[in-house]
Amino acid sequence: MIRRAAIYARCSTEEVSQKDALKKQVDEGRACVRENGWVLADIYVESRSGTTTKGRSEYNRLYEDLASDRFDIIVIKSQDRLMRNTKDWYLFVDRLLTEQKKLYIYIERKFYTTDDALITGIKAILAEEYSRELSKKINNAHKNRQKQNGPAVLTSNTYGYRKMPDKSVVIVEEEARVKRRMYELCAAGYGSRKIANILKGEGIVGANGNPFTDSAILRMIQNPLNKGTVVMNRLHYDFESKRMMKMPASAQYVYENKVPPIVSEELWELANREIARRAKAVRRGSPKRGRYQGKSGLSGKLFCGLCGNPYYRRIRKRGKDQCVIHEWKCKKYLETGRRECGNIHLEEETLYGLLSKVCEEQYRPDKVRIIERMIRILKGVLVEKDCQPELDRENRMKDKISGQMDMLVEKLLEGVISDEIYRRKQRELEQSLSAVAAGIKRLEQQKAKENGLEDRIVQIEETLKAGQAVEKAIVAGMLEDVEKIWIFPEHMEIVFGLYPISEKENRDTCLKIEYGNLFDYKKKKKDEREEIVGLMRENPGITAGKIARELGLSLSGANYRIRVLKKEGRIRFQGRGGKGMWEILA
Repeated sequence: MIRRAAIYARCSTEEVSQKDALKKQVDEGRACVRENGWVLADIYVESRSGTTTKGRSEYNRLYEDLASDRFDIIVIKSQDRLMRNTKDWYLFVDRLLTEQKKLYIYIERKFYTTDDALITGIKAILAEEYSRELSKKINNAHKNRQKQNGPAVLTSNTYGYRKMPDKSVVIVEEEARVKRRMYELCAAGYGSRKIANILKGEGIVGANGNPFTDSAILRMIQNPLNKGTVVMNRLHYDFESKRMMKMPASAQYVYENKVPPIVSEELWELANREIARRAKAVRRGSPKRGRYQGKSGLSGKLFCGLCGNPYYRRIRKRGKDQCVIHEWKCKKYLETGRRECGNIHLEEETLYGLLSKVCEEQYRPDKVRIIERMIRILKGVLVEKDCQPELDRENRMKDKISGQMDMLVEKLLEGVISDEIYRRKQRELEQSLSAVAAGIKRLEQQKAKENGLEDRIVQIEETLKAGQAVEKAIVAGMLEDVEKIWIFPEHMEIVFGLYPISEKENRDTCLKIEYGNLFDYKKKKKDEREEIVGLMRENPGITAGKIARELGLSLSGANYRIRVLKKEGRIRFQGRGGKGMWEILA
């Protein structure tokens, strides 16, 4: 039996700077597959180092594919190539064993077995501790350098400055003039978006050859580096949470006159006071909103195929009832109007409907099976253990105590027991009966709660079947794998970010979806009116109600379109009282 193998390769922390480390590791993996007579099914190449699985797309793809039938064996160089995190290691091994796959470590020339669980667990702990200590050393080295007023750290694309081989910083005068222009315009009362338009009108572009964006201009103006002040230790990488943490002002190191200033202290202050003033005015005039409040799954995905700018989400109200409509519009259109970009606007609800059809065609999801699984999970989480047997026992105990009380009265009347014994026994039975009654009440309340939960689950199931929640969830899942969606007037191109290939290759292998005039409101209405004319030509006696049913419109919608056709002089009704024939004029 021929076995299929998949190779997973990743740089270790100390190999990140080695140019050919990944290529060598892949070549070694290929050689291992050939030597063992296996068939190479796939290669997962991770270009980034890391102690966790977060952000490692190839590892996450491998982890998901473990549950598929793509391969039988995973080939790795060593255990720490998968991860240096104990929890992630055990999660990986659990899925590996559950799916009956094999893990081959070619540097040790052996398969992983359950007998290795202890030693591999220890290795995972040691690898994690090694990474933790390495992170501490790197952070301490950075902190000490910053604390001791070490050289300023500038990236290669810091606009306006260049770092020389001797670690000194010099001004690039041509770029510095552009920055001074930004500060002058801002101090004069212009916002960042207006400044971006002014610079674009003057033909000024950034180092990458593209016009400056409003957000980039805002960041530049607020950066104290431009007045010669360097702020160090603003961010700190926390190993435990695996996140960059913003340090409080008390922990930062501020060094004035550290680099040559591009603008004066006075101009820097004037521009930043203007930014603060504008921000305060906005807060007074509108409710406070977070930066990512209400962020849609489509954010950062939609781009104009005509001008290359991103699409932004906007809200408008339609009709007499002021129905809220969410639309996506090209940034250039929002800034300059239709003379610069005439691309279509996307109504969000219609767009999600279209993407849902794409998911249906591409992935063929089983909605019924998905809902059934969700309901099973809900029942397992919400519905508690059936309390009816316990309730029955408590009721039997209640009947038993009541019978004992009746028997006690009979014995008192027959003179078998004295009044004193009767009163003592009666008190004991009453206390027991009270405790049983309390238990019955608690169980009945629990039973009512269980019945309510069952009704609630049924209601959830009906809502899922009738609504679009499942479809939207499926679309949201697809959007996680989408890198970009290029929007054109009559079609879109969906680019999936599953493989590290060039932009041109991505565009060549994208998924193209034709939608005609679905989002062109004027053309859509014109085509609908043409359909009405066609229906009238076929059946001159057709009524507005039948037209509405044929085209899937409301009666008022059909009547509105008929009125437009009459106004355009395209049709005329010959008759009275709703009886007559339609005449086509043009």
